Amino acid sequence: MQKTEQLEALIQSLGKVIVGYSGGVDSTLVAFAANKMLGKNALIVMAATETITVEDIELAKRIAKKYDLNFREIAYNELEIKNYAANPVNRCYFCKQELYRQLGEIAKKENIPFIMDGANLDDIGDYRPGRIAAKEYQVRSPLIEAQFTKQDVRDAALLYALPNHDKPSAPCLSSRIPYGTMIDRASIGMIAQAERYIREKGFTNVRVRHFQTTAKIEVDALAIPKLTTIFSDVQSFLISLGYKEVLIDEEGFKSGKLNREIVQNAK
Repeated sequence: MQKTEQLEALIQSLGKVIVGYSGGVDSTLVAFAANKMLGKNALIVMAATETITVEDIELAKRIAKKYDLNFREIAYNELEIKNYAANPVNRCYFCKQELYRQLGEIAKKENIPFIMDGANLDDIGDYRPGRIAAKEYQVRSPLIEAQFTKQDVRDAALLYALPNHDKPSAPCLSSRIPYGTMIDRASIGMIAQAERYIREKGFTNVRVRHFQTTAKIEVDALAIPKLTTIFSDVQSFLISLGYKEVLIDEEGFKSGKLNREIVQNAK
């Protein structure tokens, strides 16, 4: 696969890198390729924060162990980042700014010249204020440089037999809360428990959009009839978490739905 060879050659040319790693398929592909080409000269760093699900953190650790990555975990409180909890439209900028600041400190201390992320070409077309922070900290995006789309990422991950090659995208839990609504631990906890419950019922793509006391559930359009048949159970569980109203989004799952107005205005 030509793009995979380009990715490996690009990473090898950098010599020594830090990879910002989340356990998602994009950053896992970069981490795996970096480990393959650079060995211990590729430091794989995961930020374990309260807006990432426990399941995703555990998956990331299992993959790191499976491939004997030069792995390190850091932890900090995203809700304490200035401007983050207020949930402005550029919230992701403040999140990534803090992540890259921390990775930059490690890089400086350990004389590592390059920080890499898992952004791919499809990310360029969406509303991604975190990309501004990546530019400010001169973060390299090898998947973009090697012209990887999201499908290319999945194809390469399957080629490498990575266990999460078909893992659904899992943006941070804060992305379920409309911009301008404060983010707190209670809301994050409600969303995490609600989505876990629904996934355990056999659904793949799940989003519980959090409108304060209202939960709006997104699953794949073809799975909506299945959700309808168990809706009373789902509704009861979500109400037990603190929601007063539970709705099904009849359009079905669409990634980045809360960004639509922003993207439209930008266009």
